[in-house]
Amino acid sequence: MLTVPEPGEPALRPAAPLTSIQHVEAPSDELVPPGAPEPAVEAVPVADQPATDAAPATPARVRPAAPEGADAAARSDIQTTSGVPKKPIPDAPEPQKPAEPEPEEPEEPAEPEEPELEQPEEPAEPAEAVEPRETGETEEDGEAGGPRSDPDETMVVLTRPADETVVIPAALLARPSADDTVVIPPPGEATVLIPIVPGREDGEGVAGPARTPRPARPRRAPLDLGHAPAVLTISALGVLMVALAYAGGRVGTGTSQFAYWVGQVVVFTPVVVRLLSRRMAGVAESFVLVMGLALHQYLLKWMYSPDQFRFPDELQHWLATTIIVESGELFRPNPALPPAVHFPGLAEMGAAVTSMTGLPVTAAGVIVAGVAHLVFVAVLFAAVLRASNSPAVAGVCCATYATALHYLFFNSMFLYQTAALPFFMLTIWATRRWRAEGGWSFLTLAVCSAALTTVSHHVTAFALVITLLLLAVAELAVDRPRRWNALVLPAVATVVVAGWMLTVARDVLGYLEAPIDQVGQTVSDLLSGRDEASSTTAAVSVGQLVVQGTGLLGLFVLYAALVRDMIHRRDRDSWRWAAVVGGAVFFAGNGVRFLGQNGPEIAGRLSTFTYVPISILAAIALVRGVQLIPARDADGHRWRAAAPAIDVVAPGGWNLYSRVAAGSALITLLMIGARAGGWPPLGSILPGPYLAGGFERSVDVYGVDTADWQRRVLGPGNRVGGDVTSVSLASTYGRQDPVREVGPLYYADQWGLDQEQFVDDLAIQYLVVDRRLSEQLPEGEAYFENDPNAGAITRPLTATQIAKFDTLTAVDRLYDNGTVRVYRMGEP
Repeated sequence: MLTVPEPGEPALRPAAPLTSIQHVEAPSDELVPPGAPEPAVEAVPVADQPATDAAPATPARVRPAAPEGADAAARSDIQTTSGVPKKPIPDAPEPQKPAEPEPEEPEEPAEPEEPELEQPEEPAEPAEAVEPRETGETEEDGEAGGPRSDPDETMVVLTRPADETVVIPAALLARPSADDTVVIPPPGEATVLIPIVPGREDGEGVAGPARTPRPARPRRAPLDLGHAPAVLTISALGVLMVALAYAGGRVGTGTSQFAYWVGQVVVFTPVVVRLLSRRMAGVAESFVLVMGLALHQYLLKWMYSPDQFRFPDELQHWLATTIIVESGELFRPNPALPPAVHFPGLAEMGAAVTSMTGLPVTAAGVIVAGVAHLVFVAVLFAAVLRASNSPAVAGVCCATYATALHYLFFNSMFLYQTAALPFFMLTIWATRRWRAEGGWSFLTLAVCSAALTTVSHHVTAFALVITLLLLAVAELAVDRPRRWNALVLPAVATVVVAGWMLTVARDVLGYLEAPIDQVGQTVSDLLSGRDEASSTTAAVSVGQLVVQGTGLLGLFVLYAALVRDMIHRRDRDSWRWAAVVGGAVFFAGNGVRFLGQNGPEIAGRLSTFTYVPISILAAIALVRGVQLIPARDADGHRWRAAAPAIDVVAPGGWNLYSRVAAGSALITLLMIGARAGGWPPLGSILPGPYLAGGFERSVDVYGVDTADWQRRVLGPGNRVGGDVTSVSLASTYGRQDPVREVGPLYYADQWGLDQEQFVDDLAIQYLVVDRRLSEQLPEGEAYFENDPNAGAITRPLTATQIAKFDTLTAVDRLYDNGTVRVYRMGEP
């Protein structure tokens, strides 16, 4: 709308129809930040004229004040000097008085002191307006509003006698951008050049005119690895330190333990610090860091025993693979681990690698286990990245998961669970894609992955069904409108798993019944006050409890802070709420480790699955900067204050540094606790000489030679009993039928009718006796499986208990290598 002047007042030039406005402010110390609302501009009385296009800017020229004799009633006007020879400007002539437009009803301005000029929809044609023209253009030929392209073209603003005459380049009338403000200082004031600092995207200006903007970081390429190569190089130095510690442990070097722990920290912590920083190059750097860390940690596991499998479960699957290679058939009996016959996924992959490459089964097993472990970590990264849309959250989640109790050894061994975990996580990833994007391809992939999980490992298959059901229930409870097809995948997985267990692997329920009954018996003993040996848990040092307890407390603090944040924000992400439920199961499952002999093993295996959701939640809390202690609100209430948005990244500066330091320290502490309380046990964490009941440390040349003799001389399938290590070697290398519950025969000081009946009941044909059992206490709190004295052994077996078999007339000593003996049982 056009603002009409009051009678007796000069005409006001309306705002030019430009994309931006040249501000002319009164002298003031207050600067308007870019992006802030523009204040009303004091109108300058001029003849009404249209706007011109932008032209290159030239410095403003200030003209001296008009002489005292000038007409005091002269009104301001605009004259162009385009094409006029440069010469001294004479005294201001009498300006031509424009015709008075017919008055209209003026619009009331917001502030009378500074009337706001509004952009007219259809500007009125001013009468006798002096129009600017381009260089070389005559007054008759010029057209109003024509473009100005000459940078020297200027407009002369003639002010009242009390003011100064300021010569302004015409090009300055069109600003280059809407955020640039040009301030014309009054005469007598110093001219200060102020850099133009663009505002932020949210419109808020940058505080302080003297602050120089930071140059924007260059856009990184999609495959930019950032600092990942340098960080992984430092991590590789830690791998070297651990390798030296292993070598020192084999020869008994005293500083090996120190080198081991320093090496573990060097392997782990630099990667965590980089993942928690906010200057990663992107997905490529985070993924390479995660995969490099997983590879380095697998090397730590492999270097513990590079020449052969020593852990009993690995030996059992070595035998299953060897049987397939020799026979070329699936589902052949495996006396070492009968249920593994019906879950041939791992053995089939190992046999395929052996058949195609000609490698030994041990080498093929190392390759298969390593690839499966790396694929699991990669799919975990992809699933969390898809759910969080943050490379940092995905990377920190994988690093946190690497602190699980069984991650370093048990979850990367040549075991059928290791082969099932990649398919488990691939099912979760495909489910996420299917629920978010739809499509039969992701649904088909999820069903196929669930089937492969089922034929690979029983416990992982059960965990998959529970996980899919939890995700579906969380989606139905949170999302609106409800999509009932979320139950399709849990139903399909349940049918597949149930069908396999009921038709093929029918013996798996009996196999899992024993440890479950043992836990239940332990709970019953605790409630009734009975103190049974089977209810005793292996002793744990105070230092180990402090480290593990502090790490778990830190996880719980992050968990509670994030749950509070989600409740305050009324979070509607169903997968995050499913992770909250899984985190609660994780904390409850940690109590199982104190329930009897099998408690620690059950808790560790359970954490393989429950540690995934708690790792996701911890990563979100650390990367997003969730407040542990909320700030006070306007009313002074701390716990009623609104929580910050979960997708707001933590601020920089010292706050960021402190968060990175605290997060790195917490995850490193969790890693130390996992290594001390995971596998192998703390006493055999370094390789070395024989340890009674030490699992990997109990496998040596004496035991292997004895097992090979049994296979060659006795033939396969005989009922052989012995301690944990002797039975493990006899059932794998020796191909014998193991009898594990033989502890009472060894603890008896004399041979009597009870012992004879015990042998008959178990149909024992041969006993393996290692005389080193009379020299060492068991490292694992027990000499035998289902040891009746587990946790209560205070002295080794006596020489009398070991030597009594030589006094029995019906018992023959068939083999003796000076350390291990084999007896054939018979009538006394």
